Amino acid sequence: MPRLVQTTPFRVSMVLALAALVTLAGCGSDAPPIGLVSGTVTHNGKPVPNLTVSFMPENGRPSWGMTNSEGYYSLHWDEDHDGAEVGTHKVSVAYIPGSQAEEVGRSKVAPATPEDRKEVLKKYGIETSPLTQQVKPGKQTIDLKLD
Repeated sequence: MPRLVQTTPFRVSMVLALAALVTLAGCGSDAPPIGLVSGTVTHNGKPVPNLTVSFMPENGRPSWGMTNSEGYYSLHWDEDHDGAEVGTHKVSVAYIPGSQAEEVGRSKVAPATPEDRKEVLKKYGIETSPLTQQVKPGKQTIDLKLD
């Protein structure tokens, strides 16, 4: 006669916990198709440091990157994924001062003058930017000339 295996509440809860972990592990990999994007931001031919560059897709999660002293940026979709969603994006910038002196316009390090920054932010800020870019699968360079 076959022996019936008794199911204890502990075994049931362990099976349910394992099923939940497997389900949650799959959720973390549900990122959309992403293209690796980097480039350089310039204004009047000079690199623009300390800008936050935002790529906002028509539908989906925005990506961002910050320019270094040479105007170079690379985009991040989230803490686990670099890049931006594949598709059309509105592109905008925001200025982040690198120092107190730079914030008040006294820095000799920054290639862009405070007037240049005001002009760039007025034209390419989140509300006013006319820029759009197409992100494709794979690695790509998207240079932004903010002239």
